Amino acid sequence: MKTIRLFVTAIILLIAFGAALYTQRVDVMQWYREVTAPVLPEAVGYEEVGKVDEVDQVEKVDEVDESTEEAIEEIPSDSSVPADLSVNEDTTDETQLTAVNLAVPFTPQAPQGNWDVPYQEACEEASVYMVQQFYQGSPEGLINADQADTDILQIVAFEKELFGFYEDTTAEQVATFAELMFGYTTQLIIDPTIDDIKAQLALGHPVIVPAAGRELHNPYFTAPGPVYHMLVIRGFTQDDQFIVNDPGTYRGEAYLYDFDTLMNAMHDWNNGGEITQGRKVVIVLSP
Repeated sequence: MKTIRLFVTAIILLIAFGAALYTQRVDVMQWYREVTAPVLPEAVGYEEVGKVDEVDQVEKVDEVDESTEEAIEEIPSDSSVPADLSVNEDTTDETQLTAVNLAVPFTPQAPQGNWDVPYQEACEEASVYMVQQFYQGSPEGLINADQADTDILQIVAFEKELFGFYEDTTAEQVATFAELMFGYTTQLIIDPTIDDIKAQLALGHPVIVPAAGRELHNPYFTAPGPVYHMLVIRGFTQDDQFIVNDPGTYRGEAYLYDFDTLMNAMHDWNNGGEITQGRKVVIVLSP
């Protein structure tokens, strides 16, 4: 009888522990993410990117010169340059940026915690707003909730006046309102590669990505996740991960998505059709 009571007690404790773990699963995931997250590269503002580039260009010139001299010494004077000699390729690989982290300020699309309309549909507005704040020189970190709330609602009102709606805007429509409202130069990159995105980030340009939200498999989204979503890529790591500001969750600041996950989830709004059939495209805004 005593053995049975101990067994029942153990079962009850296990059930209680499991229930407690389930109710705190988000906090547990956040703790695990924090303890396992790689050290991110130092975040830099837009004005600092040019200084980094200048130093990098000096290093590149020096390395190219040294490599070229070594290659020339190895080539006999009476021979032609072999077709497979790739001095430029070697030096380019050695000097490519291996990590970038732009200091893009963060706000969730529901700054005050109210996920009702219009905030549940405001990922596009929040994404453009974060980029705008970056170019304005706002510091990295969480944007004041009152300020973000007011500014996101102003963007929503602008879209309503411009388009007659604000929900589920395509990449082209987002580029349009960003250009008209903030005066940015806008570029749509169709079928971008990872290197295309890296190149923009290296120039100091955050990259806005429309996505099939459920394909992102973000554990912090309210299940099953948004059909259509938009977020900002602010950098990349040496471990093949994009650093993003994802406005779909309060825990979206400097969130990490594997390259493959984000590239596979990338899809523009498809006019209500199957979202995974939407085209691959990203939006680049620049001052």
